[in-house]
Amino acid sequence: MRGRRSRLVAIAATLALVLMVAGGCGPSAEESAERAQEAAAQAKAAAARAQAAAALAQEEAADAQRRADHAVQLFEAAAAEFNDVANRLEKRARERENDQ
Repeated sequence: MRGRRSRLVAIAATLALVLMVAGGCGPSAEESAERAQEAAAQAKAAAARAQAAAALAQEEAADAQRRADHAVQLFEAAAAEFNDVANRLEKRARERENDQ
């Protein structure tokens, strides 16, 4: 009997310890889970903001590329016009030399 009783006391003590530990961890485990969910929500929101910022940056880069392409077209048109004027001036200069 004595051995059985001491085993029951040991089991009861272990069970009490388990219940105390489990009872003590319950709220902190819930709090940890809530904190983890909050952190996950914040990370998700930050990822959404980063994705929106990346999309905006991509649109701005595309707009800058369009403006750069337009500037190149304007430069090429101005260069062609300059070359045309230079050619006409050279032609007139040659015609004046031939007339003299």
